Amino acid sequence: MKLNITVNDSPHQLPDSSCNITELLTLLEQPEKGIAVAINTNIISRSQWSQYQLQENDHIVVFKAIAGG
Repeated sequence: MKLNITVNDSPHQLPDSSCNITELLTLLEQPEKGIAVAINTNIISRSQWSQYQLQENDHIVVFKAIAGG
């Protein structure tokens, strides 16, 4: 079963309904360093990327992490 998600406002259809954030970043050819990921407006900690299973119609934002204040 395929999984329909949105990444940075672009629709994507993943070939497998079982996909975590780390696998998604690999599919999108995104580096894991220096980025942050939000799903449905919630920032997901990097330590949870491999456990966080994506769901149908998730809205994902991948952006560069910036330090500062």
